[in-house]
Amino acid sequence: MKLAKLAINRGVTFAMVYLIAIGFGIFGLSSLKLDLYPDITFPVIGVITQYPGVGPEDIENTLTRTLEKAVVSVENVKNITSVSTTGTSVIILEFTWGTDMDQAEIDVRKSLDLIRDYLPDEATDPMTFAFDPSMMPVMILSVSSDKLGMAEMRELMEKQVEPNIEQIAGVASATSSGGLKRQIKVLANPQQLAAYGISIQTIQQTLAMENLQIPGGVIDDEYKEYSVKTYGEYTSVDQIANTVVGNKNGTPIYLKQVARVVDGYKDMTEIIRNNGQDALILSVMKQSDANTVQVARDIQKELPKIVERIEPGLEFSPIMNQAEFIENSINNLTTTAYQAFILAFFVLFFFLRHFRSSLIAAISIPVSIVVTFFVMNQAGLTLNIISMAGLALAIGMLIDNSIVVLENIFRHKEMGKDIRLAANDGTSEVGVAIIASTLTTIAIFLPILFVPGIAGVMFKDMVITIVFSLTMSLLIALTLIPLLSSRFLGKEKRISHTKFIRNFSNKIGIGVENLESRYVKILDYFLGHKKLFLIAIVLLLVSTLFIFRFVGGEFISRTDRSSIQIVVERETGASLTATNQTFLQLEEIIKEEVPEATNVQVGFGTSEGFTAIFGGGSNEGDIRIKLPDVKDRKRSSFEIQDALRERFKDIPGAKITFGGGGMGMGGASEIEIKIFGYDRQTATMLGDQVEAAIKEIEGVVDVTKSYRYPKPEMQILLDRDRISALGLTVYQVSSVIETNVKGKTATLFREGGNEYDVIVRLDEAYRQDKKDLENIYIMSMTGKPIPLKNVAKIVVGEAAESITRENQERIVTVSCTTSGRDLQSVTRDIQKTLENMNFPEDFRWMIGGTAEDLQESFMWLGLAMLAAVFLVYMVMASQFESLLDPFIIIFTVPLALMGAVWMLFITGTTMSVTALIGMILLVGIVVNNGIVLVDYINQLREKQGHDLWVAILIGGKRRMRPILMTAMTTIFSMIPLALELGSGSEMWVPMARSVIGGLTLATILTLILIPIIYLFFEQLSLKRAMKKHKIEMKAIGRPEHFDISQIR
Repeated sequence: MKLAKLAINRGVTFAMVYLIAIGFGIFGLSSLKLDLYPDITFPVIGVITQYPGVGPEDIENTLTRTLEKAVVSVENVKNITSVSTTGTSVIILEFTWGTDMDQAEIDVRKSLDLIRDYLPDEATDPMTFAFDPSMMPVMILSVSSDKLGMAEMRELMEKQVEPNIEQIAGVASATSSGGLKRQIKVLANPQQLAAYGISIQTIQQTLAMENLQIPGGVIDDEYKEYSVKTYGEYTSVDQIANTVVGNKNGTPIYLKQVARVVDGYKDMTEIIRNNGQDALILSVMKQSDANTVQVARDIQKELPKIVERIEPGLEFSPIMNQAEFIENSINNLTTTAYQAFILAFFVLFFFLRHFRSSLIAAISIPVSIVVTFFVMNQAGLTLNIISMAGLALAIGMLIDNSIVVLENIFRHKEMGKDIRLAANDGTSEVGVAIIASTLTTIAIFLPILFVPGIAGVMFKDMVITIVFSLTMSLLIALTLIPLLSSRFLGKEKRISHTKFIRNFSNKIGIGVENLESRYVKILDYFLGHKKLFLIAIVLLLVSTLFIFRFVGGEFISRTDRSSIQIVVERETGASLTATNQTFLQLEEIIKEEVPEATNVQVGFGTSEGFTAIFGGGSNEGDIRIKLPDVKDRKRSSFEIQDALRERFKDIPGAKITFGGGGMGMGGASEIEIKIFGYDRQTATMLGDQVEAAIKEIEGVVDVTKSYRYPKPEMQILLDRDRISALGLTVYQVSSVIETNVKGKTATLFREGGNEYDVIVRLDEAYRQDKKDLENIYIMSMTGKPIPLKNVAKIVVGEAAESITRENQERIVTVSCTTSGRDLQSVTRDIQKTLENMNFPEDFRWMIGGTAEDLQESFMWLGLAMLAAVFLVYMVMASQFESLLDPFIIIFTVPLALMGAVWMLFITGTTMSVTALIGMILLVGIVVNNGIVLVDYINQLREKQGHDLWVAILIGGKRRMRPILMTAMTTIFSMIPLALELGSGSEMWVPMARSVIGGLTLATILTLILIPIIYLFFEQLSLKRAMKKHKIEMKAIGRPEHFDISQIR
C-alpha cells in the first residue's frame, strides 16, 4: 500500500503531522465544555393563558378548546396535552424530534394571533415558552442563619446576595424562595365600615391617591432652572394609619378608625426546612450556552466572598449540585478508560511478548482519542457521559487495526525480510482488509443517527466520537504503525531482564503455540463432521430463544444517584398546618431510617411567581434527601427508597411517591395508563378501578392519578336582578368580594430603598366561615351598605381541580413506577389486566410514558440493526467483489447476538436501549474477524495455490492469534465498564455486557463456523462447476495422506 510506503520513507514528515494533530487535540480538550448530557433541544412548547376567577370547565370551553384548534395544524406537532385549572389554561405541544424549534415557536404564535379575537376580553394574551433544560437549576442551596430572622434573611437575599451571584459569569438568574416578606396589612372591620358608610374599595382607592410623588414641571428664573415635584409619599406606617378615608358630618374619618394597620409579613403559603431548621432555598440557573461545571465551580468559589462581604452570619448548604454528579460520572468514565487501556495493553503483551511492539500498537489508543477531542470541539459537542462512554467503549476497537498490521509485520519479519520491507509488505497485505473492517464498524452506526425519538438524539454524540476515533485509528494503523515498526522493531529483543520474566515469556509462547496446534486439530475434525457442529449451533439458538423471554426490558438502566426526591400529597383542601404535621412525621422517619443522609430538605405549599401556575397547593410538597457518593455508602438509593416506602405506608391521609432525585432529563412516568372519554364521573370511576387493579401486580409501586377529588368550595350564586337594582354589575360585586377575602395591593410603601406591598382586606376574624361571607358589605350607588346575603346565595359545594385533555380528548391518567421487576414485564402484566377489564363503549385506554418510549425505541433500534446488517454486507461485498463471501461472514452476527442474550441472562441484566446499541455494535465488530479470516484464505488459494482444505487450516492457524488478540483487547477493555463501578456507570453496563458476551461466543465459534460454511459453499460451487463443464470430479475434501503436523 502506497500510504504505508510513503509513511516509512517520509518518517519525519509524518511524525510532525501527528504532533500537530495531537497539539490540536489537546487544544480541543481544553476548550470542551463539561455537561451531564448532550446539548439537546427538547421539541416541546408550552402555551399559558390566564382567565382570573373562572372555573376549570369554563376554562376548557372558552379557552382551551379554541387554543387547541388553533395550534393543531402547526407543522410537525406530534402530541397536544392540555390542563384546564381555575383561572389558567396550560397547553403543551410536543413536536417530532429534529424540528426547528425556533421556527415552530414562531408558527405557534402566528396561529394564536389568528384566534385572539375569539378569546374572552378578560383573558390574558396566550404566552408561549419553549422548554429548555438550562431552565433547571444547576445548584440548589439551603440558606440559614443563627443571627437573622426569616424576614431579614429573605430581604438580604433578594436585595444583595442574588444580584451579586447573578454577576458571576455564566449565571442567568438566582432566585430565593421561602422565608417571610414584609407587608403592610390594612385589615378592615366590616361593622365599622358599615357604620361610617365607607366601602373597602374607597380605602383601596384613597391609599393609592394619597401615596404619590408627581413631577410638576419646571420654573425658570433669571439664573437657574428649578424642577417642581410634589412629595406626598408615606414616610411611616403611622402616616398610613392616619390617612383620612372619609368624612361624616364634617368630621374626618381616619383609617385607624375602621381598620387595623399592621406592619407584618405576607401570609405564609410555603414552608421550607433544611435538616429540621427553617430555611430559605436559593436556586441558581445557568445561561444556556454556559459550562455547567465551570458555573458551579465559580459559584462555590465566589459565594463565601459574597457572604463575608455582606453578612458573615449566612450559612449555605448544598442540596443539589449538577456539577458534582457530572464530575463524578466523567471521572468514573475516565478511570474506566484508563483501566481499559491498561487491560488492553496487557492482552497485547501476553500475545506479542515484546514490550516495544506492544507499546507501538497501544499508542494508537491515546493518539486516536486526543485527536478526536479536536473534532468534538469543532463539531460543537460537549464532554458528557454519552460522548465519554463512546470513547471508553471504543478503546478496545481502536487497537484492532494496529494489532492486525503489527502481527502481520512480525510474520513478514520472521520470514527473514528487512524490517522496512516487512513493515511495508505486512501493512499492504492486510490494508484492504482493515479498511473494509473499519468501514463495516462505521457503517453500523449510520442507522443509529436516523433513529427517531430520544434514543437517536441521545446517542448521536456517542456515534460521532466512536466514528471519528475509529477513522483516526485506521489512519494510524496504515501510517504510524508501519513507520514506528520500521524504526524501532529492527533490533527488538524478547524481554529477558530476569529469569522469572524470561521463563514466563517462554511459557506464554509455548502455550499460544499449543493452542494453535489444538485449534488446527479441532478445526480439521469439524470440517469433516460439519453436521455435528451445525446441530450444536441450532441447539444453542433454540436455548437462546427460550431464555430470551426471561431477560426482561428497560428503557435505560436506572442510575444510583446521590439524591432521592419524595413527592407528598395530602387530601385535597388540606391546610398548610395539616400538611406540616404530615411532613414532620416523614422527617422523623427519614431521620431514623436513613442515617447516611447528609442533608434533608423539605418544601411544601404554594410557590411564588411564575411557577405557581403549574400547581402546588397547601396540601402538597416534596422532600429531597442528599446521600453520600455511591462508593461511600453500603445501600443503593433504590434500597433506601424501598425501606422508606415500607415505613411511609402507615402515614394516614397522604399519597407518597418517589421521583428521580432532580438530576434526570425530565419526562413522563414509567408507565402511564391513559383513559380517554368525555364523562368525568365515569372516567374517575374507571381510574379508581384501574388503580386498584394494578396495585395488585407485582413490581407496581407509587401509583398516582392525574385527577384529584373535588376541592371544598364556597360558591357565591349572584342574583343579577338584585345587583342591577342597586346600580351595580357582577364584576363590581365580584371585585368587592375578592378585595375583602383575598385582598388587593393598594399601593407601595417605600423605606430604605426597598418597596413593600400595602394590602387591603378584611381582618382575619371576619373571614372565617360562610356567615362572615354573607355579612360582607357592598355599597350601592346611593352609598348604602348592603350585605352580600341580600344579593347572593352562598352554598358549600365542591370544585373540580383540573381537566386534562390529550389531542383534543378528555383524559384521565393513572401512573406508576416499578420496583423489583423490569419495566417490560410489568407493562405486559398491566396490559393483560386492562384487557380483562370492561370499559364502556365510548371509553378507551392506551399505555404511554416510558413504557411507550421503550416499545418505540426497541422497534426503531431493531430496524437499525437490520439496516446495519445490510450495510455491513454491502461493504463486504464491495471489498470481496463477491456476494458469497460476505454471506458466509454474516453468519457471525447471529452467534454474537446469542452470546449477548446469554450474557444478559447470566448476569441478570435487563435488555435496554444501551444493550441494543451494544448488539448493533457487535454487528460491525464480529464480522471483522470473518473478514480477516476469509480474506487470508482467499489469498492462500489464489496467490499461493493451496488446496481448499489446506488453505482453510493454514488460514485458520495464522489468523487465530490476531483474531484472539483483537477480540480479547475489546473484551478486556470493556470489563471495567461492565462491572458497574461508580456513579453514572449503570447506564452503560448492559452495553458492555452484551458486547463482552456476544464477542466472546462469536470469536470462539467463528473460528470453527466460518471455515465450515466456507468449505460447504466452496465445495458446492466446485461440484456445480465440474458438473457444468463435464470435468472429471476431483477430490475437494480432505487430501489423502494429509499430515496435519505440516500446517504452519
